[in-house]
Amino acid sequence: MNTQTKVGLFVLIVSGIFAYLTITFNDRGFGQDTHDYYIYFNMVEGLSKGADVQVKGVKVGRVEDIVFKNSVVEVKVSIKKEVPIYKDAVAYIRTLGLMGDKYVYIDPGTPESGKLPEQAVIKKGQVFASAEEAFSSAADVAKKVEIFVDNLNKAVEEGNLTELIRRIRILAEHTDQLVQENRKDLRKTVENVRVITDSLRTHLPELIAKLDRITTNLEAITGDNRDDIRELVKNLKETSVALRDKTPKVLEDIDQAALQVRDAVGENREDIRNAVEKIKDASLKLDSILAKIDEGKGTIGKLVNEDELYNNVNEGVKSFTKPFNVINRSKLDIKLYGETHTGNEDVKAGIAAIFSHRPDRYLYFGALSNTNGKVLKEEEYQTGSTVTTKLTRNYGILFDIQYAGRLFGSDYPSLWVRAGLKDSGAAGGFDIHFSENLKLKSDLYNFDRRFASGEPAHPQLDIVFQYKFGRSPVFIDIGGSDLLNDGVRGVFIGGGFLFNDNDLKYILGSVPKP
Repeated sequence: MNTQTKVGLFVLIVSGIFAYLTITFNDRGFGQDTHDYYIYFNMVEGLSKGADVQVKGVKVGRVEDIVFKNSVVEVKVSIKKEVPIYKDAVAYIRTLGLMGDKYVYIDPGTPESGKLPEQAVIKKGQVFASAEEAFSSAADVAKKVEIFVDNLNKAVEEGNLTELIRRIRILAEHTDQLVQENRKDLRKTVENVRVITDSLRTHLPELIAKLDRITTNLEAITGDNRDDIRELVKNLKETSVALRDKTPKVLEDIDQAALQVRDAVGENREDIRNAVEKIKDASLKLDSILAKIDEGKGTIGKLVNEDELYNNVNEGVKSFTKPFNVINRSKLDIKLYGETHTGNEDVKAGIAAIFSHRPDRYLYFGALSNTNGKVLKEEEYQTGSTVTTKLTRNYGILFDIQYAGRLFGSDYPSLWVRAGLKDSGAAGGFDIHFSENLKLKSDLYNFDRRFASGEPAHPQLDIVFQYKFGRSPVFIDIGGSDLLNDGVRGVFIGGGFLFNDNDLKYILGSVPKP
């Protein structure tokens, strides 16, 4: 089996494997019925097409489209037909781990509310805070700690805290003195209350009897006004009865209350004194601790009086968040391809990674094989009068390493330039991006082959149109190959798979966990 056949088989096998993966891991794969729903959010920071859709922690679909409508964001999701979604369902945008990958989590709701029809809107949508926002909150907390420490330092320096402690100590001393000085007066007050209740218990029945006699006399005297006064007398009698029945109980309750107050003061006299002593002791200890803090002793003292520890913590939080910001802004695409050049008969197959750390910059890393290899050097051998020329070629792995930048244009069309290595040799080129799926690409390389006998005199120039089929990873290349050399000028035909970072996240997320 020759080398060209091996390379062709390799390209077919790799293409078949990735076509199978694309169909297998796509929630809209062949034979898979899904329902579409719409969700509206105020913001969807970090969510992208192809992101997972989970119901109760199980992956059941993906994000199909994200569109900005009327100051809100419309998110279209596709969910497996057999997964029920009800009218009171709630959708959330959550973050998967510290890497910041976003996905849509759906609480399906309850059957009592009724099933939500296809193409309907899930009315409730919420967004959870991302890891970056959490780190930003940590920085805010650190700032508030700094303000607190500054205020505490200011209070200690101005003496306000020391004055507060002195006043607490004075209050405790006055409280103890007040209890000691008024103990006798309090006992005397309790005794006076008891005397009053005894007097009422003795004289009140006599007073009630007099009231009864007065009412009887009034009834006799007021014969002419009997009807008017009878009601008044009746009310007075009811009042006297109520006083006779209830007053003894009230007096007894007052007497008991007075006894309880006296007993409570007597029994807790020692506890009151101990409480006052503890307040004094606590104020002295607090005064000692604050004095040590003011002098910078201990961990708290150093934290209050030295800014270095706080600055180190604050800088650490900021440094820790920087890598996550870079990761969130970056993109990684993987390219698997095969190509043939009809003129110089090169057949190539390879794999490449395209890393975009900025919207207007990217790095291209690739490894490939070429059936014709690459000319390394030319050697001449002389046998008698015969001179033999031998070319040494490298049939191993070749490398592409290029750096690209956008010259002008924000989106489409835009002009890009590239420089670096192609087929392990110096190279350069430019690209025109007409749309997300259509590009014109040019490459100028193989500058050193003109020094070998029998090789074309000019570098190799390829100009190719590349078209990617919609949102699928499949693309084709067609154009001209080795256009600067008449003898080997031909047609460039190629194709393969281009997986963007969303496709990679989706495929890797679909791999069963051990």
